[in-house]
Amino acid sequence: MSSTMEWIRRTYDVPARHRMRIEYDGKPATIVGTRGPYLAFRIDGEKRITWDHPTYRIVYPAVPEPPRPRGWCKHCVQERAMTKDGVMGPHRWSGRNWSEPCPGSGKPPWKRVRNQTHPGTQRAAS
Repeated sequence: MSSTMEWIRRTYDVPARHRMRIEYDGKPATIVGTRGPYLAFRIDGEKRITWDHPTYRIVYPAVPEPPRPRGWCKHCVQERAMTKDGVMGPHRWSGRNWSEPCPGSGKPPWKRVRNQTHPGTQRAAS
């Protein structure tokens, strides 16, 4: 079972992580968790927690691409490193037998990981 934050990253192609610094509606904020499919964050200087859709009025910082491409494994639905051939690298999963490799190893990913800000909210290069 994956966490809600993983589900948000996978579904909306955003780099959201706990304690990540973001900009919400022009104000700096910090992600503190999730509330269903929404991100919960605290705007700097405010006491209350705000929650909103991961792609609405949120600007994420630019995240560098990883040295190895990554994708979502179809079988274990986890973010994993891929090989140069574009298939999922060898990895284990928390199925019936932890010592056996995941059946998704060596197969194409369900979806590639995009480590960049959401296309609708990218900052212009300065």
